[in-house]
Amino acid sequence: MIKRFIQLASMTLAFSFYAAAAPVVFKGSEAASTGIYIAELSTGKVVASYNQNQVFIPASTMKCVTAASAVMSLRGTSPFITPVEISGDVTAGVLEGNLYVYGGGDPTLESRHFKSRSGFVNSVCGWVKSQGVDSIAGDIIIDASLYPAIGVSPYWLLEDTPWEYGAGLYGVNYKDNSFSMTVYPGEPVYDAPYDVEVINRLRQGQRGDVMAMRGEGSSVLTLTGTVAGSKGYTSRYSIPVPWMALYHDLVSGLEEAGVAIGYNLDIKEGENRKRMEHTSPLRDEILRVMMFKSDNLFAEGMLRSLVLHDDCDRTFADAVRKERALLSQKGYDLATIKIADGSGLAVTNRLSPKFLGSLLRDMSSRQEYVKLFPKVGKEGTVAGLLADTRLKGRLALKSGSMSGVLCYAGYKLDAGGRPTHVVVVMVNGFTCKVSDVRRAIASYLLSVF
Repeated sequence: MIKRFIQLASMTLAFSFYAAAAPVVFKGSEAASTGIYIAELSTGKVVASYNQNQVFIPASTMKCVTAASAVMSLRGTSPFITPVEISGDVTAGVLEGNLYVYGGGDPTLESRHFKSRSGFVNSVCGWVKSQGVDSIAGDIIIDASLYPAIGVSPYWLLEDTPWEYGAGLYGVNYKDNSFSMTVYPGEPVYDAPYDVEVINRLRQGQRGDVMAMRGEGSSVLTLTGTVAGSKGYTSRYSIPVPWMALYHDLVSGLEEAGVAIGYNLDIKEGENRKRMEHTSPLRDEILRVMMFKSDNLFAEGMLRSLVLHDDCDRTFADAVRKERALLSQKGYDLATIKIADGSGLAVTNRLSPKFLGSLLRDMSSRQEYVKLFPKVGKEGTVAGLLADTRLKGRLALKSGSMSGVLCYAGYKLDAGGRPTHVVVVMVNGFTCKVSDVRRAIASYLLSVF
């Protein structure tokens, strides 16, 4: 009995010690991993640290690294250009040649996030008409060869790629490489856009639990699982082949503009060539949407822009090597860092709180970088965090979440919006609700600040 009592007492003391030492406490936190790095910028003093050198799955806080690399290495102008050409002579309104669109890797082409800059198809059609073209004897040739044909990272999970957040990056990207669709359980789908074939195996259920499956480049989308209630299920899905979606809309747009297409593949073009160029939004405009909306496609686009003009295959691996080289040149020790993509969707990514905090510290003097972080309680994916507390608007953080992962990284701000501290909190391996972990992190940040 005495031995049993001693064992219980020891267990209680051990648990009490752990609970006291654990910086973020929630149900099941003893089984999870937590990392923290909070430092004052003016003095370099570390205010709080916990497992600061341990590596964690960062989820979308990986976008902090992507944004820093882009700000350090790219000019603030438009990083992407999409050239359009007509080739051949125009005789009596007939273009004896083809219309060419050369993909420039722009992830924002016709993006719903830049409504003021929408209308790529309309601008192309208007420009073709302005050249005196009433019909195209040849065809529309879309060149997407800038990047490899496989647009998704080899480190992404197959279950992620059918959804908008798992859309691949290609030489030609269009309308966020995604579309919205409503599907009703038990009913066939005949009107899916861009020739997508939907196999609908959804059922009515007590709760919603929908799964999707589509192979890379495949037009067959299979939906399984349950939909709660009597309404249909609405979500956004990735487009299988974005350049084909653009081709489809260009054909329709030209026909509506009164420009016929002859589809003559054997047309002999003359040497006459005329060109227009579509430019993307500015670097920081793209990065701001990437950080505020946690847009994965934009993140992959900005990572790949690092090698956009390099003499290489411009693969994911090429871009990652370029980014690692850039960080190494800046003096960072990358021995324990794993960078698998630009968005954080890859579960093989690994960052330590200290590395991320050090990067944030070094970038803190660049206001164009600090302004990319949404303010808690007000903006972006952190609009609901600390919304009814004294820290509302006083922390600017990028969030990152996936199954069993919740992370925040960014800055504590003074009354004038200038950064005073770097803040990194990373939690991996929890099995409770993410809302429980979010509340625990909020409580911890309130205790620190």
